[in-house]
Amino acid sequence: MRFASFIVRFLGYSLVLWAAYAIAQSLWTHAGLDLNEGFDGLHSQGITILTVAPLVLAIIAIIARPVAIFVLFYLVGAVLTAPFALARFGG
Repeated sequence: MRFASFIVRFLGYSLVLWAAYAIAQSLWTHAGLDLNEGFDGLHSQGITILTVAPLVLAIIAIIARPVAIFVLFYLVGAVLTAPFALARFGG
């Protein structure tokens, strides 16, 4: 039963982060940040973090679910804010 709840949490975190990434990628492209070569490293690092995050969050949620949910929504906020902040201050 614990493994099933782990899988459900993993899939839930994956779906939430996927939706946030899809919105952020649309904003990233719309703002023209994909044309700026200076942000390529930052973008690829963010994709790597978002790829690994659901597994790490599901493991953390075994012990401390509120912490995992807090970090999840922190990541969602950071992902959705990054295109606006970079377009305003960096590009």
